[in-house]
Amino acid sequence: MILLPKFLKPFFLKKDELIRLGSIDDGGYVLPLKDVISSDVLISFGISDNWDFEKDFCKLSGAKILAYDHSIDQNFWITKFKKDLIKFLKLKIFKPKKIYKMIQYIDFLFFFRFKKKNQFFLKKIGNTNECVNIEKIVSNHINENDKIFLKIDIEGSEYEILDQIVSIKDKIQGLIIEFHNVSENLNTIENFLKKIQDYLNLVHIHANNYSVKESNQFPEALELSISSINLKNSDLDDFRDYPIKGLDFPNSKRSLDVKFDFNVH
Repeated sequence: MILLPKFLKPFFLKKDELIRLGSIDDGGYVLPLKDVISSDVLISFGISDNWDFEKDFCKLSGAKILAYDHSIDQNFWITKFKKDLIKFLKLKIFKPKKIYKMIQYIDFLFFFRFKKKNQFFLKKIGNTNECVNIEKIVSNHINENDKIFLKIDIEGSEYEILDQIVSIKDKIQGLIIEFHNVSENLNTIENFLKKIQDYLNLVHIHANNYSVKESNQFPEALELSISSINLKNSDLDDFRDYPIKGLDFPNSKRSLDVKFDFNVH
């Protein structure tokens, strides 16, 4: 059993208020249903070749989807198709999932190009001049009264944009953020949570088991679900076991999910 710092202990919303969107493994997240249906726009940073979360979010909320990822250019899709085709021909396994992987670019086009409300931007997220700035995204693409949901999985660059998130905290309905290299950034994560706590609070946490090589090793990647739900008017549970059965699943199917508790001292 891993012990996480006290500041990472979420408020325990009732299980029936939570929902899982996206893949059953890596790319799926647990969050409050209320945040999904109350959001007008989902801004998603980092999708790679998995936008199941974005599709599920769109179905439930009808929200506009704005996705940003600098890594999935034309070369990415060509290389991916070649690899998937070779795997398909070598294994000779005619499963729908294998076929889908080969023609996944078509699904990408349908979701991000042919649906009027959804947009994809081949741009990097960060705090340098060549990167996209959250404030500019909000200014250019978001209506004044729109409620925003943020999903951030950008492999360590999340630390570059924490102040940008803080600057729009009053516009955020909910937020999912995956933190990497956690052990060396605990103070930064704690300070971030303090800066947003007047509007947003941690309501779920999951450890990415890809970041754990040995049992009882501290997880270096944590998925945090943060919500604007009024907790004073919410009926909270007193106890909770993590991972939550039926909602949380291991990112890597080949390894067990990470069990953890919280250091209360």
